[in-house]
Amino acid sequence: MSTSPAADRSPGAPPSPNAEGTIFDLDTFAVHDGPGIRMTVYLKGCPLSCAWCHSPESRAAAPELILARDRCVLCGACVAACPEGAHRLEDGRHVVDRARCRVCGACVLACPQGALQIKGYRVTAREIVRRAGRLRPFFEHSGGGVTLTGGEVTMQPDFAEAVLRGCREAGIHTAIETSGACTWPVLRRLVEHTDLVLYDLKLHDDQAHRRWVGASNRQTLDNAVRLANTGAHVQVRVPLIPGITDTQENLRDTFRFMRDAGLWNVALLPYNESAPAKYEWLDEPYTVTGERQPPAALAAILAMARDHGLDARVDG
Repeated sequence: MSTSPAADRSPGAPPSPNAEGTIFDLDTFAVHDGPGIRMTVYLKGCPLSCAWCHSPESRAAAPELILARDRCVLCGACVAACPEGAHRLEDGRHVVDRARCRVCGACVLACPQGALQIKGYRVTAREIVRRAGRLRPFFEHSGGGVTLTGGEVTMQPDFAEAVLRGCREAGIHTAIETSGACTWPVLRRLVEHTDLVLYDLKLHDDQAHRRWVGASNRQTLDNAVRLANTGAHVQVRVPLIPGITDTQENLRDTFRFMRDAGLWNVALLPYNESAPAKYEWLDEPYTVTGERQPPAALAAILAMARDHGLDARVDG
């Protein structure tokens, strides 16, 4: 998603610093999205549908309403405020008719408990770069910088490129996190302005990838090889989802692929048990079961990665 399409500017011309994007969060003191203290910007929209997605509110490209039910006291203020009749109280439960909701925000303003929020808002690249500039002392002291993640960064290429260019020009370290689920020219555009690429590899088997992620992994794997050939600084990130991605077969195949492609750095991400709570915000089911891997299991996975010659660590 971009409001500054490539067709509207001459070939090779950079996007405007005023290119707009849709983000759903911004963390000014992140420590897990690259080196040092970072400002992490979460972009809306993703072409994938990972069953374990930790940020289901990132999937839709447009802003959307969320309901934190643990804060709702069933006061009915949203019912009275909503011009579309999208809220109702039924059998002691707050029901949101999402087909009616126009994300106007009237209910958010009316809610006395802060149980309702709109996830997603428009912002210019210039504003993101300006905010990053204020944090330069923290970045310089810690070796940090700005990370664009999502969602999927490559879905908003003009906005992402404008932010990365602006940060680079300001002397700020840049990173992106991506699944590589895009065309190579789009990924290459962003990598040209990126100091570190955090590259997600989930499932090596294409059928399993289609089942659990909702799309083929062919583009992801092809782009990983192309990325390695550019000489870019890449850290592969492998989410360890119980019984899905943390199997011996998947990890062996993934580590072997990395070795053969020349991708030597990998961060292993243990299962995050807090993910299911966010699905309730959107009235969506969470179908993955399991628990965080115990220390012995993580140590065995780490040893397997190192046996393949990889520079591996557990992150989180």
